[in-house]
Amino acid sequence: MFKFLLLRLSQYSKVMTREKKIEIIKKTEVFKNLSYEDFRQIAEVSKELNFKKGEIIFEENSNADGFYIICNGEVEILKKVEDTEQNEILAVKRDGDVFGEMAIIDDLPRSATIKAKTDITLLKLSRDIFNELLKSFSHIALEIARNVCSTVRSTNINYIRDLEKRNKQLKTAYQKLKKTQNELIQAEKLSLVGKFASLIIHDIKNPMSNIKAYAELISMNYPNDPKTNKSTNIIVKEVERLNNMASELLEFSRGDMQLNKTPVNISAFISTMIDIVKEDLKNKDIIISFNDNIDSIVLVDIERMKRVFLNLITNSADALLTGGKISIKLNDEDNWIKWSIQDNGFGMEEETLNRIFEPFFSYNKKGGTGLGMTIVKNIIEKHSGHIKCASKKNHGTKFEIFLPKA
Repeated sequence: MFKFLLLRLSQYSKVMTREKKIEIIKKTEVFKNLSYEDFRQIAEVSKELNFKKGEIIFEENSNADGFYIICNGEVEILKKVEDTEQNEILAVKRDGDVFGEMAIIDDLPRSATIKAKTDITLLKLSRDIFNELLKSFSHIALEIARNVCSTVRSTNINYIRDLEKRNKQLKTAYQKLKKTQNELIQAEKLSLVGKFASLIIHDIKNPMSNIKAYAELISMNYPNDPKTNKSTNIIVKEVERLNNMASELLEFSRGDMQLNKTPVNISAFISTMIDIVKEDLKNKDIIISFNDNIDSIVLVDIERMKRVFLNLITNSADALLTGGKISIKLNDEDNWIKWSIQDNGFGMEEETLNRIFEPFFSYNKKGGTGLGMTIVKNIIEKHSGHIKCASKKNHGTKFEIFLPKA
């Protein structure tokens, strides 16, 4: 039967010499251990085929008509993705590899498309010849099985890698979508804040100022009445708190921040600010310390830098409740002045720390706008500086502000 097939295919035109075909077949793992005469017979019935890069050798679901040996070049094994017109690469075959055997063995249509990855030369054995070889040389079946296993392994590896790649792409796409969604929500919030601020904040601050003035006047008229003084002090502090909230909303809603910078001795500035808050901190049994061992000038907007100081000190005091310590330090670092404020309060969880500068996020206050730390960050960055925050639950919080030297 094998000799009959030899005669039937002898009319194939030959570009590659028989000896060259024998040399290629001998190096093919599937046909090892055959005799020279076997190699010669296979060479006689093999048909040389040439394909250009990008050409399809056979399509998925086509009839299996032969078995192929790669003489030189590379092919891609492609599988159509369900419900799409796209193909994914399952494996790549190179010189000396074989393909096309699976459909012949299981007598089913081709399970994948084979495409020339480069210009390529093949030797093709027809279906009948290949089946006859399997009958004539039992060890070929074993090598074919090994080749199938290798293909399956390669396919699995590529498939897993492709899944990992797609998972990463989906994760990235999800994160971008989530970020965009958060930005849209944030933009809507800012729009509402802007409208609210421009319409009523000034109207709120005016009556608040009147309430504060009358409370102070009552206190002056009854200097020796402890109950009255206590009540008026509460009124004044609550009015100041409301004014600060209104100022934060107004500050944030304005968008672009205009600075009025002047040269300031940072050490003297902090000393002055400490004198302003020292009495309130003392009433809460909070000790504040400051190392003023540097004498550097920075260009800052004094009023806005006061807001930075007061917001940070207030946050530290709130974290301490009663008792505790706030430590302020200045350090000269190259072209920067590092200003740190550290407390030994209850600290923050990691999730809270990651959101500390997020607008409308409040982490240790029942009231407030949630804009204090956002405004602090905006002010520092507007001064061409940057701010860091480090905190650990039950181990306190530390803010580090970096301002460029004048």
